[in-house]
Amino acid sequence: MSDRSPLTLGAYALAAILALFELAVLWQALHPNVSADYRAYYIDRTTTCLPQPVTGEYVLGTELNFRSEGDETRELRPCGWTGPAGDGTHSVGETSRLRFAIDAKGPLTLMLELTGVTLPGPAQQRVLISANGHDIGEVAVTPDQTERFVISIPAGALDDDGFVDLKFDYPDAISPGKRVSNTYWRSVKLTAASLSPA
Repeated sequence: MSDRSPLTLGAYALAAILALFELAVLWQALHPNVSADYRAYYIDRTTTCLPQPVTGEYVLGTELNFRSEGDETRELRPCGWTGPAGDGTHSVGETSRLRFAIDAKGPLTLMLELTGVTLPGPAQQRVLISANGHDIGEVAVTPDQTERFVISIPAGALDDDGFVDLKFDYPDAISPGKRVSNTYWRSVKLTAASLSPA
């Protein structure tokens, strides 16, 4: 058989198609088309909190109990929390989020009741708080002490999508043991929260 027979040319064409397919797959692996949250959690590893879809269903002004015997808060917690337990809903990782569906347009008041974890670490846990990407405050929580904090959310921090997305960053998060991934680090326990008109 000649090297230029139709069968040989067909084999070369098939090999070329397979090579192009493999190059396309490699390109997708090196340049994935994924959401910003997915990229931050799995690829860049710049966050320990991968938000899951939640309804955020909430009645403005209601104080919620985040302990195990309290209110059902699962649909307010997209990521970064374990529990709830008897002493509150524990933060996990270096970031946590809460999502509230509201129809308010004016400024709001956020109330948080937090307790610092009792693991060996700093004398206080700093919690940096933002609403819809706008920094709204910083609080310091003491280990094994429950404190209430009131933080103002200006109208300019509210989006037109009907949600208030709160983000809590823990720059002093504590590893619960040697060689434990930062997605399991601990900082605070959330025991109560509310959003009210200012």
